[in-house]
Amino acid sequence: MSTTSKKHNNRIAISTSLRIKPTPSNHNEHKLLIDDENNNTLLSSFTHILNSKQTQLQCYNQTSCSQSIHEFLNDGCNCTFFVYGQTGSGKTHTLFGPPNSFHSESLASTNVDEVFKNVEIPTSWGIFPRVVLHLLSNQQQNNKQQQVIQTIGITATAVEIYMDNCYDLIHDKQKISIEGYGKSNKVSGRGSFLETTQVKRDGSGKWIPPRTLVDKQQPLHNEGYGMRGAKSTILSNVNELLDFMRIVEATRTSKSHKLNERSSRSHCVITLSTPSVSNAKYMLVDLAGSERIMKSGTIQCELKAAEAKNINTSLTSLGRCITALSKGDVFVPYRDSVLTMLLKQSLGGRCYTSVIITGTEDSEMHQETISSIKFGKRCSKVVNNRQAKERGSANNDERKKTLLAELQLIDVELSSMTKTGKSGGLNTSDFSKSLQTSFMSNMTKYKQHKKAYESIQQQIKAGKTTSSILKAKQYESSQVKNLQGILLRSMTTGIWTDPSPAYMKNVQRRIDIVSTLRGMNVNGSVEEEKIVDIDIPMTFDHLLLGFEG
Repeated sequence: MSTTSKKHNNRIAISTSLRIKPTPSNHNEHKLLIDDENNNTLLSSFTHILNSKQTQLQCYNQTSCSQSIHEFLNDGCNCTFFVYGQTGSGKTHTLFGPPNSFHSESLASTNVDEVFKNVEIPTSWGIFPRVVLHLLSNQQQNNKQQQVIQTIGITATAVEIYMDNCYDLIHDKQKISIEGYGKSNKVSGRGSFLETTQVKRDGSGKWIPPRTLVDKQQPLHNEGYGMRGAKSTILSNVNELLDFMRIVEATRTSKSHKLNERSSRSHCVITLSTPSVSNAKYMLVDLAGSERIMKSGTIQCELKAAEAKNINTSLTSLGRCITALSKGDVFVPYRDSVLTMLLKQSLGGRCYTSVIITGTEDSEMHQETISSIKFGKRCSKVVNNRQAKERGSANNDERKKTLLAELQLIDVELSSMTKTGKSGGLNTSDFSKSLQTSFMSNMTKYKQHKKAYESIQQQIKAGKTTSSILKAKQYESSQVKNLQGILLRSMTTGIWTDPSPAYMKNVQRRIDIVSTLRGMNVNGSVEEEKIVDIDIPMTFDHLLLGFEG
């Protein structure tokens, strides 16, 4: 079948592909994957099957990537691309590429042997960087035809879902909330100050669902869930793409175990948008690996046990949603996990969705591969609604004006809340000046050492593992942990207070507005001074993240 999905008038079936990973030389292959009659019935459900010898470029060309770009740019359709499979089956490799693929040396002339969309790139690059280059190529062509002179760029955010919480990978792993919009029910912020909505009931006691994320420019039929407060960056060339991916690779939660040297312990969700062209979103999702604990050997402490259990639980929730949709059930349990809430629009919603199932012919992983293939078969039975074309460029000036006005109101509100103490921060009334100075000094040192540690981490990811770098990593790591412990103990005395939920909600909405405006090329114009970034206050929960002292 061609790269287009099966269409039913205004409905589109999810496109499913299967990619087989090469079997290690010291492992036995299990040819029953291809030869077994029952398995052939399973394989017939896939739009494409890619064998272990096919390249990253062939994977991109033979799946529905090009079709999704057309749907996204030309038809203003939301698109989602996600990979699913056993730990170590090649999900991250398929979506991004092998480890250390996104450093400056990867574009050295000795390593570059492929031209993709007129850009020289390594052949090892996966679907995500190729999607970005494809989008940039199409935008540049469209602008030449329209003789429009403007800065070309794609707005990108990257978050990870870890232990059923959502964290911003681009912004120091700040915890962000997932909220309902349109007619959707209340979601979870999953604890802490990010519980963003309150349960409201009418006179008869019936639950009134919130509509906290309704965009005045969007019709209410775009019902679902969305992220609030994820910081965005602009991708307009290869170097910005490299910077973006280095941060994602260095920040994302991963661990080494028996099945995989860089096992993803979180679900990674990257969202691309072009606000100056349309309101559509393009999501790329690298799911954490489904796994059998005894084989992966991840259980070494209680935290890792909870981590593995949570990964399997969220993937089970995804499986229940897929099963319900494939059967045509009225009720689909999207609210069972943050992952399924975020993917609601992609599964049975108004979206063009593609799935790649990754597997292996390794005999040791045969049952896991068959299980993944069965998941792919269920996905192939899910049909999405075709989204009506919604172009955003015609009313860009009006939308910019509306967003700038809202930004101004939020800034006034934040200023007022700061004056009344709702922004949190240093407690200046109950503690001596010397204690306040000591705390702020430790806070400054903590941020400096943390920044230095993250920079070293990126160098190591780029393959720089000299003795001096490793020594510097050890030093910066010890300084970060020491200062983190000091600050946490100080916070328990009350010298630092967390911001109020209302203040954080306004800050997160402000981040959303600024991201949208920058994607609409407001930067560099007379409005630029109105969209400066503001600091997100440090909170106890965020400082506690990753602390093991």
